[in-house]
This record gives sequence, C-alpha cells and structure tokens, in this order.
Amino acid sequence: MKKNRFLVITLIVALSTMASTGYAQLRFGLRGEVGLNKATFSKDALDVENLNTFKIGPTLEFMFPMDFGVEASLLYNNSKMDVEYLSETEGRVRQDIEATNHYLDIPINIKYKYGLMLPIKIYAAAGPYARIHIAGDDIKFSDVTEDIKAKSFEAGINLGLGLELFRKLAVGVNYGIPLTDNYSVSKPEWKDAFNNKDGLWSIQATVYL
Repeated sequence: MKKNRFLVITLIVALSTMASTGYAQLRFGLRGEVGLNKATFSKDALDVENLNTFKIGPTLEFMFPMDFGVEASLLYNNSKMDVEYLSETEGRVRQDIEATNHYLDIPINIKYKYGLMLPIKIYAAAGPYARIHIAGDDIKFSDVTEDIKAKSFEAGINLGLGLELFRKLAVGVNYGIPLTDNYSVSKPEWKDAFNNKDGLWSIQATVYL
C-alpha cells in the first residue's frame, strides 16, 4: 500500500513541477475513456464476461517543438465483469456473480502530432501504464474454499491513434496490452479465464482547458 501511495504522490509532484515551468505548450485537460471489449472467456465450468470499463480524470500534455511530447494522466477506473460458475455439488447449480473493481490508472505516453489541415491534427501515442487497485469485490463461490482477489498492481503498454480538433478536443482509439495478471487464482483451469492477455480496445476523448 505504501508503494502505491508513493507512485501516486510522485506523479502529482511531477505534474506540478512541469506546470510551474510556464512552457507555452503545456496544457491541462479532462479525459474520459470507455472500453469496447465484450469478449467472453470460458474454461470448463467457468464463464467470465469481461470487461465493461469506464475511466475519467485529469490529463497533462507537454509538447516540445516539432509536435513531439509527453502526455500523462491520472484516471479513476471503474471495471465490471459477470462471472457464471457451474457448481460441482450435486444438482450442478449455476451461480452468477457481478464483480466491480475500482482502480487508479496512470498512463504515460510519448505523443506525436501531424497537421493534416487547419484546424485538424492526427496524433499517435504509445507508452506504459500502471494500474493500482483501490477497492472492489472478491469473487467467492459457495463450494470453493478460496477467494479470487484482484491484484493490487498491474502494468501494461498503451497504443493510441486519433484526431485533435481546434486544439480543444482530442478523440481517438486506444489499445491496451496487459503485461501482468489481473487476479490471484490458484486453480490452473481458471487462471487463463480470469487473466486473459488479449489486448483491450477503448475509445477516449480529452477536452483541453
């Protein structure tokens, strides 16, 4: 927990330091993101529909000459999934659970812009992200002795492409590649279902101040 707090404090201090420079190409904005994935992952008696995600939070863009720069955000992430389990007890009863988890996402991207025509620019972005679990639901079935818990820290890579309009609005598509597991699961037949490593698509929009 102390490590997670240190990461958040370090990001806030870094953003504040960059803001104090007064550089002409420094901008703040508000970013929102909605997940597009509705894939279903099944493993024997387990069926996981993953994921419905929504993110929102402040973002900072620091551009150097030649339209090259860095973008960093601090996003609240609300993530939901439905889990259906076919009980191994007599009668094979189905149990349905909806799990909701809350995270802080910290993406830091290298960003490049190219002017198509005034007032439109196309941008490309890529970089790492960290995800810190702050609250949520453990997954527990009646005849399973262990809880399935969300991990406290995750990481991955973001790839993004989009358009910027009038220097005020940026809209694009993001592809996130997980590099770590999302859940602690000891059952080998369940691990792949909960910790799917397929990329996650999302659409995002940022309004700059």
